[in-house]
Amino acid sequence: MIFAIVGTQRFSFDRMFALLDEAIEAGTIQEEIVAQSGYTSYEPRHFKTIPFLSQEEMDAYIEGSRCVITHAGIGSITNCLERGKPVVVIPRRKDKGEHVDDHQLEIAKVFQERGYVVVAESQSELRKVIPYIGEMEFQPYVRQPSDLISTIKSYVNSL
Repeated sequence: MIFAIVGTQRFSFDRMFALLDEAIEAGTIQEEIVAQSGYTSYEPRHFKTIPFLSQEEMDAYIEGSRCVITHAGIGSITNCLERGKPVVVIPRRKDKGEHVDDHQLEIAKVFQERGYVVVAESQSELRKVIPYIGEMEFQPYVRQPSDLISTIKSYVNSL
């Protein structure tokens, strides 16, 4: 099973779901897809959507998946990486009305450059990735401590 995530922002992400339907029709994806759809208005022809999930439900779908296809939300990406899942990122784009700016493109680029994920924004890119995602090698992800946390700890320790 492939789990797809679009997050909870109040933006539709029809392009991602259309890409997934096309990938199923082309035979690139030959397994079940379950998608967390949020506010996406696209009605998939070939897979199941659930608008919103609790964190426990989300984690269970991630754990049960072969790989995850997600928007470039940091929380979505890191949640999957911390569970050791291969991650394909399809970033939301400002020029397509999917977000207010292109920060998701920047996030996707950084995670890909560090070897944590693969970015795919087209059918041809999905064809190169999805059948081989289990064989691809990724860098292990280790969450870095937040500067905010260390600042708070320093302040508390100074009291």
